[in-house]
Amino acid sequence: MRIRILILTLMLGVVTADGANPQEPAAKPVSVEKYRRCDLQVRMFNGYCFLSMIDLIANPELFDGKKVMVKGYVHFQFEGDAIYLHEEDFLYGISHNALWLSLSSSKRANEFSECQDSYAVVRGTFKAGWGHRGHYDMASGELSDIVECSAGKKRAE
Repeated sequence: MRIRILILTLMLGVVTADGANPQEPAAKPVSVEKYRRCDLQVRMFNGYCFLSMIDLIANPELFDGKKVMVKGYVHFQFEGDAIYLHEEDFLYGISHNALWLSLSSSKRANEFSECQDSYAVVRGTFKAGWGHRGHYDMASGELSDIVECSAGKKRAE
């Protein structure tokens, strides 16, 4: 008899749990929240959103066409202008941790020479998807219409 009551109780609990409504609303995805914060930052950074390169690489569709600022390791070379997450990513050829920098050779030589092989902040328009990944689709996105490349300074020790 006890076994029958136990089985009946378990079955009733399963049926009740199956039709139950969740008590808490589902959490919003973190990436959507970053997108909203980006829209707020536009006012602070003269129309640009300051993002991590990780945000752009992980969620390219959220930021496609947005004016962004990113910080990373910049290296210019023929068919290889890019900003990398880390210097080691450049040194070891980990190009998926990079964004292609779409700019003319004269701009690279004249205006942005201070950024060569240094950590820098770059302002431009982010483009995602095929055709916006640089030479042989080497990078994970592209920064075009670049208006600034400012070399950073090391922290004082």
